[in-house]
Amino acid sequence: MAAAESGPLGILAGSGALPGRLIEACAKAHRPVFVLAFVGAADPAIVEKVPHAWIRLGQAGSGLAILRARGVRELVMAGGVRRPSLLALRPDWRTLKFFAALGWRALGDDGLLRAAIHALEAEGFAVVGAESILGGDLAPEGLLGKHAPDAASASDIALGLAAAREHGARDRGQAVVVAGGKVIEREGPDGTDALLERCKGRAAGGVLVKTSKPGQERRADLPAIGPDTVVAVAAAGLKGIVVEAGATLLIDRAAIVQAADRIGLFVVGMRAPSSPAGSGKIEPPLIYLIAGEPSGDALGANLMRALRQRTQGAVRFAGIGGEQMAAEGLTSLFPLDDLAVMGVAEVLPRARTILRRVTQAVADIRTRRPAAVVTIDSSGFNWRVAQRLRRAGDSVPLIHYVAPMVWAWRSGRARRMARWYDHLMALLPFEPPYFTKVGLSCSYVGHPVVEMGADKGDGAGFRRRYGIAPSARVVAILPGSRGGEIGRLLAVLGQVVALLARKWPDLVIVVPATANVAARVKAAVAGWSAKTVVVGSAEKYDAFAASDAALAASGTVALELTVAGVPTVVTYRVNPLTHALLRRIVKVRYVSLVNLILDRPAVPELLQGDATPEKLAAAVARLIEGEAARAAQISAGQEALKALGYGQVSPGLRAADEVLARLRR
Repeated sequence: MAAAESGPLGILAGSGALPGRLIEACAKAHRPVFVLAFVGAADPAIVEKVPHAWIRLGQAGSGLAILRARGVRELVMAGGVRRPSLLALRPDWRTLKFFAALGWRALGDDGLLRAAIHALEAEGFAVVGAESILGGDLAPEGLLGKHAPDAASASDIALGLAAAREHGARDRGQAVVVAGGKVIEREGPDGTDALLERCKGRAAGGVLVKTSKPGQERRADLPAIGPDTVVAVAAAGLKGIVVEAGATLLIDRAAIVQAADRIGLFVVGMRAPSSPAGSGKIEPPLIYLIAGEPSGDALGANLMRALRQRTQGAVRFAGIGGEQMAAEGLTSLFPLDDLAVMGVAEVLPRARTILRRVTQAVADIRTRRPAAVVTIDSSGFNWRVAQRLRRAGDSVPLIHYVAPMVWAWRSGRARRMARWYDHLMALLPFEPPYFTKVGLSCSYVGHPVVEMGADKGDGAGFRRRYGIAPSARVVAILPGSRGGEIGRLLAVLGQVVALLARKWPDLVIVVPATANVAARVKAAVAGWSAKTVVVGSAEKYDAFAASDAALAASGTVALELTVAGVPTVVTYRVNPLTHALLRRIVKVRYVSLVNLILDRPAVPELLQGDATPEKLAAAVARLIEGEAARAAQISAGQEALKALGYGQVSPGLRAADEVLARLRR
C-alpha cells in the first residue's frame, strides 16, 4: 500500500474485525485514516482509537458531508451491516433519493452494495477493495496449518463448495455448513457467527465452507475469516474451515493458523467451482421441481443435492416443496400442506384449493421459463399441471419422478402419462416396461431412500439427549405426514401406547413429525400413557437408531425404517368410501414396499379394520420380544434393499444424470 496517497483513507466501518485490521495496516504504512462508523454495527473499541464519526445507516447526506470535510477521497467498505426495515432506517433526503432510484429491497445484498459503490463514485470518491490494503492477507491455495481434512470430510467439502457458490448466486450469503453429506445450514443476513451458532449440536464433524458470490463486487463484502471464526467453528463441533483461495481475506493469518493448530482444526484454501452465473453471460439452468407431499419433499431434496454435485453448483431451483427442499434452498411457491391429501373422499373437500394451486403453479412455470420441470409423485396434482402446460402449447421438458403403480391399479394411467411427459424416472427395477410399451421414455434410477442416511443414526446419543435409559424399551411411532392420516390414526395409536405401557412401565415413545403436522401431533400425544418425545426431521434417523421397534403408517417411511434396521409394523386407515373403491381396483396383496418386492408378508400389515389397538400392540410386542421374528424381518429387509440397489450406484446421482440428459437434448 502506498503511503503517499493524498488525504486519509476513509473506512466505512461495519461489524467484525476487518475495520480494525485495516486500521492496523494503515498505521504500519504511516497512512492516516478516518473512520465513518455505523451505529449498531461497528465496534467502539476498534473505532475510537482513531479519528472517527458515528452515523446511522440512513444518514447518507451527513456521511458524505463529513467525509468531504475530512479531506477523504478514497474509501474502503469494511465489515457487515444488517439491512434494516425502511421504518428503522429513518432515511435522510439523500438516502431517500438513493432508494427512490433503486427501489427498496429491489436488489439482493450484492446488488445493493454495487449500487452504493456506484453512488459513491458518482459523488467523486474512489472506492477500493480491502484486498488492495491487505493484499498479503488473501487466502492462498492449500493448507494454512498443520491439520488436514480426512477422507470423511472430502465429500462434505465438495458439496459445500458447490452449495456455497449456488447460495451466493442467489445473493443470499457466502457460507454454508455441511456435515454427513448434507447441507445443515446456510448463511443469512445475520452473518457467519450466527450461522455457526445455529449449527451447535446439529453438525458435529462438519465443515464451514465460505466462498465469494459468483460475479461479486470485490470492493465490498469480500468473504473474511479471523481467529474468532476458528473458535466459533470449534464451538459448533465442526472439523474445519474451507475458504476460497485468492478471494477470502484472512484477518490476522498468523493468529488463525495458531488457533487452528492449537484446537485441532484444519483450515484450507481451495479454488471454488466455476459457475456460469459468475460470467455475466450465461445463467445456470433453472430446474422447476414440484413435490406434493413430505415423501416427495425428501426425494426432491436428495435430487437437488445430486444436481448440485453433478453441476458443481451451476444450477438454480424454483418450485413447490416442503421443509427438506427448503433446507436445500428452495423457496416454495405455496405451503406443501395445501397438497398433502390422499384418497377420493379426502380430496373432494379440498378440490377447489387444489385446482387454484394448479393454476398458480402453471402460471409460475410459464413466467419463469425453466430449463425443465420435474414433478415428483403426487400424480393427482402434478399431472394436472403437466396437462395444462401441454394444452397451453408449452414445450418445456417435463420429467416425472416416481412411476405410478400401474402394476397395482389403473394401468391406463401409463398411456395418459405418455401424452404429456418426455421422460419418467422409476424407483423399482420392474417398472420401465409398463411405460416404454406405450411410448413413454422411462429409466430405472433406484429408490433414493437407500442413500439418505437412515442407517447412520446415533441411537446412543439420542437416548442421552432425552434422558432415556439404555435398558428402556423404545418404540418409534410414525402416524403419517398428511393431516387426514394424523386424524384417522393418532387416537388408535394412543390406545396402542396405553396397552404397551402396561406391559413395559419404562416404555418410551418417539414420534418423528414433519413440520406441517408437528403442532397437531404434539397436542395429541400430550395425554399418552408413556413418556413421549416428539422430534423433527433432523433427528428422525437418530430416533430410529434408538428404537427397538416401530409402528408406522404405510409409505416411504416404512422403507426408511428398513434401511435403519428397525423391525416395523405397518398400518393404515383411509376413509371408508376410499377403501371401498380401492378394494375393487387394487391388484396387489400388499402395501409395504418390502412385501411387494419380495411378494411375501415379511413386514406385518394391519390395515383398515385390522388396525385395532389390540392387534397393533400385540404385533409390536412380538417384534420386541421375539428374537426370531426380529431377525427374520431384518434379513428380509436386506434382501429387498439389495433389489433396490442398496450400497450400489447412488439413485440420486442417477436421477440427476437423467434430468441433465434431458436438458442437453
